[in-house]
Amino acid sequence: MKIGRVLAGIGVLLFAALPAFAQQTPGNLASIEFQTPKNGMVKQYEAGRKAKVEWHKQQNDSQPLLVWETLTGDDTGTYLVERVGQHWADFDKPSVPDAADLEEFNKEISTYVGKLVTRYYEFMPKVSNAEQMGMPPKFLEVIIFNVRAGHDADFRSAIARIHEGGEKTKWPPHYAWYTLVNGGVDGEYVLTFAHPNWADFEDKPDVKSYRDMIKDAFGQSEADSIMRRLDSSIERSTSTIIQFRPDLSYMPAK
Repeated sequence: MKIGRVLAGIGVLLFAALPAFAQQTPGNLASIEFQTPKNGMVKQYEAGRKAKVEWHKQQNDSQPLLVWETLTGDDTGTYLVERVGQHWADFDKPSVPDAADLEEFNKEISTYVGKLVTRYYEFMPKVSNAEQMGMPPKFLEVIIFNVRAGHDADFRSAIARIHEGGEKTKWPPHYAWYTLVNGGVDGEYVLTFAHPNWADFEDKPDVKSYRDMIKDAFGQSEADSIMRRLDSSIERSTSTIIQFRPDLSYMPAK
């Protein structure tokens, strides 16, 4: 498992960095549509997304609509279309009526989509080291953890303890945790790191690994206990890189 290298990376979070665009009191929910274009229809799909950006401008939509392209992993070529910083109640009163939004999607995009999956994620601020930003990063490193049935409490307590150690030692990496709340298999957690360029993916030898950090914070015995709890709770982990597509995204005027 490569969690040590992952947690040793320096990045900034995605979803929590963006609610400043969305509203005065942002929520912790992110609604994401995973849209996979049909074979040979990427050009048409992207043209449809650009047309929909113009439509959102005409509607004076107050909410950003962010689009990312998956560059690695089993879902390479899939686009993530998301609204962030939401409360559940916000979906009852969207900035643009759902019916009108769906009609425009069907008009400009749906013909070119081979698969569409919607999921809802909740940001976990108590275990995240967030840094506010004004714009999305160029790349986002996404690590997905699937927790074993019955081990959710162990996983949560381990990452909480690691976060506590980071605060105690003033560990520099910025990171964000999310949990899937609807639309997939229970027990899915997501860890995100932002990167401004490809060079930023290099290991950073001047930053301690999270194993060394928790040893400094709590001592070797407690660090070993945290690691056993973490490792035994994880069934598998996968990683992917996604790239922000500002040309396909809608940003409301400030």
